[in-house]
Amino acid sequence: MEEPIEPESENIEISAIYSGKLHKNSSLYTELLHQDVPKAAVAKITTRFSELFDLTNSHPGDEFKLFLLPGDSILAFEYITNDLKKYRLESAGSGYIDRVTEVELEKRIEYAEAVIETSLWAALNEVLPDHELFTRITDIYAWEIDFLTESRVGDTFKLVFQAFYKDGEFIKCGDVLAAEYILSGTPHRAFLYTDPDGYTDYYDENGYSLRRALLKSPLNYRRISSGYSHSRLHPIYKIYRPHLGIDYAAKKGTPVVAAGDGIVKVKGWVNGFGNYVEIQHEYGLSTGYGHLNGFAKGVVEGRRVRQGQVIGYVGETGVATGPHLDYRVKKDGNYANPLRMTVPASSPVKADYLPNFRDMTGELAKDLDKPVERKLYVLN
Repeated sequence: MEEPIEPESENIEISAIYSGKLHKNSSLYTELLHQDVPKAAVAKITTRFSELFDLTNSHPGDEFKLFLLPGDSILAFEYITNDLKKYRLESAGSGYIDRVTEVELEKRIEYAEAVIETSLWAALNEVLPDHELFTRITDIYAWEIDFLTESRVGDTFKLVFQAFYKDGEFIKCGDVLAAEYILSGTPHRAFLYTDPDGYTDYYDENGYSLRRALLKSPLNYRRISSGYSHSRLHPIYKIYRPHLGIDYAAKKGTPVVAAGDGIVKVKGWVNGFGNYVEIQHEYGLSTGYGHLNGFAKGVVEGRRVRQGQVIGYVGETGVATGPHLDYRVKKDGNYANPLRMTVPASSPVKADYLPNFRDMTGELAKDLDKPVERKLYVLN
């Protein structure tokens, strides 16, 4: 809710109010002049405001409002940035009082659902108010579902999430509170839960964590060009030989991330793999990343890396027909199919907290039980 202008006395009379938004390739100074604000007032407000806010950080869509008194003297000036900070100058004697606050937004809980008819992206794009939610969903299921390789036509999804509005206009999305993705007939549910100790994570309906030792895939944007096989026709040597990994075709330079926390065991040139990184993880797991164009800074043999940390970039070094990542996983020294293997999960909800977990997620589960009708609507 907008803060009212507090006049210094009952005799103060506002003569004009100018408001608007910054346009592309414009500036606050230009926008104010376009609204016929007197040049003296424009110069005064931009000079004083630049002491509070670096105007080189202005962006299209930033909002402003100027209140003038008779004689073109300034009563107050407000500026709201894209990140929803409100900068405010108020006249006080011969100077100004400045304040910086967060814009108050209306929070709504909304529900979206769809059937995958062509692709997950197309289905989500039809019903979600913000593309950022697509990233949130893929992050939630990063340990369980590889959407760009495993999703199929006929799969369905449901989503309960926070949405924030200002004056009835959508501003941004908040947390995803609950989700369900039915992958080839198998439901995968996720619930956001903060336990009494303050730990927050996503869990399935039974309180088991979705977080695992390895991500489902080391790339965010990719497609499979060759699958796991014990007998694959080699594209260069033209002979059948095992291919005990997954080839992810992607543009040269696409970031490759560590699938899990671990220690870099190998970094360098390895035969047909070209530039190669191998990471040793817990639970007897290791991962390998081949044909890299180059290595990320900080990736050193013997040094620890974090899950999701960029370790290199897609290339076509070594024996390769085009830019792609050769990704391999070993369990206790033996190769395993990255798309089919079971990976150890993080700790579940503590037994003492399960009643609380069920109370907190019960209503959300009811929302996920609704039949899919492909629409977006407000829950409350």
